[in-house]
Amino acid sequence: MKINHLISLRYLRSRKRNSILSFLSITSVIGIMLGTATLIIVVGVMSGFADNLKEKMMGTNPEIIITNYDLTPLLNYDKVSNDISSIKGVKAVAPFINVQAVVSSESGVSGIVLKGIDPDQEKQVSRLDSFLLFGTLDDLKSNEDSLPGILLGNDLAFSIGANVDSVITLISPQGSVRGPFGYTPKMRKFVVKGIFDTGVYEYNSTLAYIDLQSAKDFIGIKSNGVTGLGVSILKGYDSLLIVDNIQTNITSRYWVRDWLSMSASLFSALKLEQYAMFIVLTLIIIVASFSIVSMIAITIKDKHKDIAILRTYGASASFIKKVFILQGLFIGLIGTILGNLIAFIISILVTKYEIISLPKDVYFMSTLPINMDLQVYILVSICALTITFLASLYPSSQAVKMSPVTALRND
Repeated sequence: MKINHLISLRYLRSRKRNSILSFLSITSVIGIMLGTATLIIVVGVMSGFADNLKEKMMGTNPEIIITNYDLTPLLNYDKVSNDISSIKGVKAVAPFINVQAVVSSESGVSGIVLKGIDPDQEKQVSRLDSFLLFGTLDDLKSNEDSLPGILLGNDLAFSIGANVDSVITLISPQGSVRGPFGYTPKMRKFVVKGIFDTGVYEYNSTLAYIDLQSAKDFIGIKSNGVTGLGVSILKGYDSLLIVDNIQTNITSRYWVRDWLSMSASLFSALKLEQYAMFIVLTLIIIVASFSIVSMIAITIKDKHKDIAILRTYGASASFIKKVFILQGLFIGLIGTILGNLIAFIISILVTKYEIISLPKDVYFMSTLPINMDLQVYILVSICALTITFLASLYPSSQAVKMSPVTALRND
């Protein structure tokens, strides 16, 4: 070990006559430790929240959505679907029908977003089947001998008191029929074939799925028409690039949107909040670094005789300066390591045992997510060490300005 390293480590332990140095060393380590741990945990929570929300939303939505600009039914969708499937990077294409409706049972009534899907094709563009608590997507397939099936979100099912095999009534303002008292909404009975949980309260409380053909019959859309097409892409391909290819190679009269860009405002706000929290919480480390400045300044005052002797024996100004910079860096390194360790342990406990619960209707998830990203740990550690290094520069530079003759004469 180099001599300046040994001197720096020795100066971290003060004599009993000046225990203030030990106190400042401990408080500096604690300050850096708490600042580092807090910064890592908060950034991990913000990142985990965004990733968790994105994953759950993407699980029930295709990556690319194609509709008419005026949202009228998209006719002859089979031909458009085949043309899109031929584009490089496209994994699968599935038609869908979206409409607002009302669902009622013996126990309650609720407004919903009703989505008609083809069960076989939907498996290729979303992960809806993985969210099912009861039933399967195949249960939606039409059966002439029984009522058509429907899948409900678990919160929606709870609000109307429906279970699997319960019979519910769908009421649609579209496709209204004319009767003796004017137009009346179209009504049809369905049997609950399954219940799903996406992890997003907004979806669980408003979404319901039925078979594509049942949706056409219920709403009154022509057999060759759908609301739009959902497109999934292969891994490694940029969704924005495929959106441009679809818009260019197929036709410009359709509205082609990347699903993430449709929610860009939400995720941009989350990213901005993550950056803001990083900057604000970095101030904790900066405040802790003032203890390092005080510690080095007191150490220089306490060790002025040692500094004078070292200078007399030929120690250079850079050698003396490096001794006290290393003293600050040792404090920063110990605090950073402990902060990383605490952040890692807390993240493991919160993630594994779900210690902190959240209201689902507010945060779209029931537990606090923490993303343990190695890059975050490295970035925060570099930030903490950089701050401690900068905090050590000024007091260390004051040590070399001391005259050895004056220091020894006044001792």
